[in-house]
Amino acid sequence: MTTPSAATAMSRVRLTAGLAAIAIGFVTYGLSRVVDSGFVHGFFQGATLALMVAGAYLVGASMWHRRSRGQGEDDRHWLPSRDGADDGPAPDTRDPR
Repeated sequence: MTTPSAATAMSRVRLTAGLAAIAIGFVTYGLSRVVDSGFVHGFFQGATLALMVAGAYLVGASMWHRRSRGQGEDDRHWLPSRDGADDGPAPDTRDPR
């Protein structure tokens, strides 16, 4: 069995932590529906929002890493100027008059 790279392991940790934060966010949402008013109700609502946002960020960060894995340093971003870079010289399109 091979040992995963540090980047792959970190991506897995981000995904797991993000999904756990989202799950705990659902729990705090349910608890905020049980408590009708007061500080505790507001606390649970704030915790729900914070956990959901943090979880979405962590899941997105892990997916971003998985999408960009395996690409070279120059291939990460597409540039329109490089579309025909290896096609040789451009054809002569001037009017021959």
